[in-house]
Amino acid sequence: MKISAGRLRALGLPLLMAVGVGLVPAATHAQDQLELEPLQQEPPEEDSTQTEAGGEEELPHDPPPDRGRSFLYKEFVVSSSFAQPGSDALTPSYRPPGSYVALDYIRTFTPASRANRTLPGWLQLSAVDLHPRLVYYGEIPNADSMDMGEGINWPMPTEEEIVFAPQDFWVRFQLAGNDRVSLRLGQIALPYGVNPLLAPRQTFILPVEELDLGLKWDWGIGLKGPVGAFDWELAATLGSGEAWHSPSSMGGSRPSSHLFTGRLGSPTYWNFQYGLSALIGDLPTLHGPYMVDDFPLSRRRLALDGSYKHGTYLSFGGQVTYGQDGHAGDEAHVLSNGGRGVADVFGYRALADWVLPGEKDIRVAGQFESVRHDLDNPQTTDSAAVLEISYSLTTEITIKVNLRTAIEDFMDLDDGFFITFVYYGT
Repeated sequence: MKISAGRLRALGLPLLMAVGVGLVPAATHAQDQLELEPLQQEPPEEDSTQTEAGGEEELPHDPPPDRGRSFLYKEFVVSSSFAQPGSDALTPSYRPPGSYVALDYIRTFTPASRANRTLPGWLQLSAVDLHPRLVYYGEIPNADSMDMGEGINWPMPTEEEIVFAPQDFWVRFQLAGNDRVSLRLGQIALPYGVNPLLAPRQTFILPVEELDLGLKWDWGIGLKGPVGAFDWELAATLGSGEAWHSPSSMGGSRPSSHLFTGRLGSPTYWNFQYGLSALIGDLPTLHGPYMVDDFPLSRRRLALDGSYKHGTYLSFGGQVTYGQDGHAGDEAHVLSNGGRGVADVFGYRALADWVLPGEKDIRVAGQFESVRHDLDNPQTTDSAAVLEISYSLTTEITIKVNLRTAIEDFMDLDDGFFITFVYYGT
């Protein structure tokens, strides 16, 4: 199996909208609306009292019951770069966050909501988040010259293309009257690594998974609950990423992809957050809404993550992950070593995020990231330093500047200077 340099470049392209930091204030506010609210009791029946004359006097009416809230945000993101070799002008960036238009509809519910009056008490609808996106892709450099061998599909765009790729498209229920036990259906953030802690959109700083697995969101079912002071979360998903990529479900000849993930960690309101997570399943090689290779390769991972919030403005953290590709007898499809055997994978990241105390509209974030795709070969390492500076012109408009400097460059990833315009508002 031959692997060209151009092909390897594309295999390392970051996943659209993976985990990171640096959200615009409005986007952070929208996610805050989805925090679980304690179950509330039905409002008491209206009372009355007798007057001295024998008539009835109505007491003041109670306020109407809280039936939840709804929010509709409009989102517009344009990302351009000087990253392509030989380019002396801004061009549409194929890296995340990309360029797209989207709507974000958020709805919260209480026991007094009409939907919950028809459901049993142990199953209560708590929230809905619908975030459809239309993503614009320009031509990916050298995508038409990839040579990975017989039977390997390469559907990446070689010309301008618009793709439907939602992120966060789910409904959530509270179970057994406990606001710490929830069931989520739809496209969800995988409970692996730092995904459950952060809800990143519109950001360039991403987790280890963007160089390793190529997905953050997936379609399926998730269950979350408490164990003492800690939280556990499990998910069973299709392994399809942001789009629908389960080959057998769509009539293809490949085996069906599937994925199981789980995490045990501290609750999100602690200043020091940490967790242990695991992932196992069969995944195609993904890049956002696209498949690089439609064969569902066996993968398994363990990850340890931690982050600390120091005061109001500074936070920092890291993550390490270890696992294998092709461990279930399908090592011939491991792309990092040309199918010569099972690949042991190791990756890590270290990051810091700081909002300037005197200039709260300015945010600075930095990250060092590294993934060795095959531990037996040091030359299969990708590592880079990433710097992001964002400035909020208003609560709805943010400008971001990113600089990525490659240190070890197995995938032949170009250094890049990126400018991103973000509008997110009602």
